[in-house]
Amino acid sequence: MSSAVATPGFQDISKPDPGPVDSKLKEEYLTCRSCKKCYDFAKRAPHEMPCGDTACLDCLRQYAGRNGKAEDLFCPICDRTVPVPGGHVCCFPSNAGTLKILEVFNLVQAHRDHSVPCMGCDLPGDARCLECQENYCADHANFHSIVAATKHHTVTKFENILAEPQKILKANGSQMCSKHRESHLEAVCTTCNSLVCLVCAITDHKGHTVKEIGDTMDSIQERIHPLTAKVKQTEYDIQQNLTIAKDVDKDMNIMFQRCKRDLNIGFMGVVRSCRDRQLELFAEVDQIFEGNVNILEQQIHDIEDEINFTIRGQYMLSDMYDEYSAAEVAGLGAEMERIIDDLQTIPDDLVIEPMPTVKVTFDSRTESKYYKSQRTSETSKLQT
Repeated sequence: MSSAVATPGFQDISKPDPGPVDSKLKEEYLTCRSCKKCYDFAKRAPHEMPCGDTACLDCLRQYAGRNGKAEDLFCPICDRTVPVPGGHVCCFPSNAGTLKILEVFNLVQAHRDHSVPCMGCDLPGDARCLECQENYCADHANFHSIVAATKHHTVTKFENILAEPQKILKANGSQMCSKHRESHLEAVCTTCNSLVCLVCAITDHKGHTVKEIGDTMDSIQERIHPLTAKVKQTEYDIQQNLTIAKDVDKDMNIMFQRCKRDLNIGFMGVVRSCRDRQLELFAEVDQIFEGNVNILEQQIHDIEDEINFTIRGQYMLSDMYDEYSAAEVAGLGAEMERIIDDLQTIPDDLVIEPMPTVKVTFDSRTESKYYKSQRTSETSKLQT
């Protein structure tokens, strides 16, 4: 039978590297969040406080003072004030889940040193039943998994057990007392709110109110049953209200979309009406401008005719005096008198007729009525 030999400088791939899994498990489950040290089964045992946080017993003693005796203390994790059951920090209930993981962690470390025996023979243990909390070799583990009484148990190999700590927490095996490792937790101390074994019940918890776990579960079931019905009814009412709220939200969304559409239609109608009115006013101004231009052109033409007539009469008189003799000029006296009379009729200052002033009417009140009528017509068109 050959054995795997690790070559220097290379990792032995015949076995998985447990380092990352162990480090993550210790950091997440087995490290006190106050002192950052690992839990154990002695002075650093994990205890759970009413606020839900867990700290080691050594940290709780330091925070409580007076060797752990106190009525209340500040939680080392969340800094809230929590009551101390029984007047001593050791009465805080142990965190059973953390203790189970810690026990399995120690067993895995021992398994790597081949010091975990099988429950049914002398061979080294290779797997563990989380419900029975017993260790088995490969053959007995296989037998334990096929027997009718235990075939539903969770049997996990040591090399894989730390990779899924939730399986350890969910296992329904009987829990062991952290102080008396061989004794099962069979009672509940209601004074300290913790699980205890029978030895602790008659020693450390003497004088406290101690009940069997079965009786405690029955009383809890009696209280939970009406609450379960109430929770179901509340859940049904919440679902109905949620359905109504969703319907209202849907209707509001539809109304919002319609409002946006109507606003957009109205706005586009106003813009279109303004544009149409602008074109109408521009056409009216252009018409008035063309009329004024025609009047100015007619006045300019009349003025040019008067100027040309005056220049021609002046040239005729000059030509008569230059070309005709005195007797001929005297003979044309009547014609010359007529020309002179015509020239004298020209006024000194030519009067230009004033251009007719035409105003383009623009009243905001009238325009608002115009836009309103346009919007009404647009809306009626869209509705049809």
